[in-house]
Amino acid sequence: MIHITKGLVPFWDEHLTDTQFTTATLSVNKARKEGTVMTLDRPWETAAGTFVTILRDVGKYRMYYQVWKDYPDGESGLDVCYAESTDGINWERPDLGLHEWNGSLDNNLLLTGICDNFYVMKDENPDCLPEHRYKAVMEGGFVKDNPGNQPSKKLVCLTSADGIHFEKHSVISTGYGYDSQNTLHWNPHTKKYYCYFREVRERGFDINPEWNEKKVRGIRVMESEDFMNWSEPVSIDLMGGEDYPLYTNCISAYPYDSRYYIGFPTRYTERKEWNKNYDSLCGGEWRKERYAQNKRYALAVTDCVFMSSRNNKSWYRFDEVTVEIGPEVYTNWVYGDGYAAGGGVLETPSRFDGEPNELSIYIRGRKHNDPMAGVITRYTYRADGFASYKAPYSKKTLRTKPFTFDGDILSINFKTSARGSIYLSILDELGNPIDGYHTCEMFGDSINRKVDFDRPISELQGKKVIFNFTMSDAEIFSMRFS
Repeated sequence: MIHITKGLVPFWDEHLTDTQFTTATLSVNKARKEGTVMTLDRPWETAAGTFVTILRDVGKYRMYYQVWKDYPDGESGLDVCYAESTDGINWERPDLGLHEWNGSLDNNLLLTGICDNFYVMKDENPDCLPEHRYKAVMEGGFVKDNPGNQPSKKLVCLTSADGIHFEKHSVISTGYGYDSQNTLHWNPHTKKYYCYFREVRERGFDINPEWNEKKVRGIRVMESEDFMNWSEPVSIDLMGGEDYPLYTNCISAYPYDSRYYIGFPTRYTERKEWNKNYDSLCGGEWRKERYAQNKRYALAVTDCVFMSSRNNKSWYRFDEVTVEIGPEVYTNWVYGDGYAAGGGVLETPSRFDGEPNELSIYIRGRKHNDPMAGVITRYTYRADGFASYKAPYSKKTLRTKPFTFDGDILSINFKTSARGSIYLSILDELGNPIDGYHTCEMFGDSINRKVDFDRPISELQGKKVIFNFTMSDAEIFSMRFS
């Protein structure tokens, strides 16, 4: 029996849905492109790297982003730069005074000589020592620790008291491939740390004869109660989902209810050979040059999908894209599209006065000698709006499995057209209507509309009930008990 405690009930999966009686369609929603928030045009940023982390901290947003650099001894690696914002939209580069560039300390260079795949978290564990409040993970360590910047078999942690001055702390994992932006989390509900990192495993067969996917890039997770002793990593459970390559994970706790975790992994698709579509695709001549240098760079394309979890290990993933690549332009539709910034989604102010705050996700521009690699673009969703049940103009239903709940107020996050509507009837566990629990017509667009019945919903606490929504030209994102 499903029991719902007070708080959010998102419709991001089929956990609560009785699929036998539901005719509304569960589908992922597309992020809305808002525009560029950062162009990496400083002299020390000219060779843009791949990964970005954006955190919401007390009174500010923090951005950590990588830029490539060649060193006098012939080695190459990544520097990490730092920016701040008060709203997540307008960003400034503070002069940190930590590292010289052309004889000056007036720059925002945070770390130099990093190998790759830098990610930062703020540790909210109440037992965390102040000097370890900010934790960063990266592949391999510094360039001098990994000559040639080769793929490393270790995942290194750095710590900081202020999010600016980092020192080496420990190696938290060895023996796997960490060539991706690996993420780190403290879950206050389980009182455990979770680390998600890249895996590459042999598949043994192709999922599609047109694709080069015998080696599958995937995601592993390991956990720890003390940050020192970690469990054996295991592949995340995609609950029967298709086993195609996922390049990054971009996993984070949902900011409005940390019981739920969400992810925006980059999906990797590499076709086996050049075909006529590549000739017609944007940037044809440039793409052919890439093909001559490295076939994979020219054949592969990537995009961004959405997944969610209730236990940090089992994930419900939508196969339809959530952050679209967009129209064909010269530097588009390449290997490197859809790399969402670590940190996940962050609450940001609405573009319009009086409207609810939005959720922002940030996408780094493309890579592999692409001039657009130095652009960071913001996309937005409505609250709880990553996925939803939808009905066209013809009436459809969303019916739940039997469940019990806590709380005496029910609200829903929904929208309809002017002529659309939603009705909610509460049924007993056998599917019979319960007197006094049928709403009037609901229409509008609200992230928190209180649902009114003739009788108090508190009278049903602890009893097995079924919710039956009847919908026309409408969409339901979530509900909440309080």
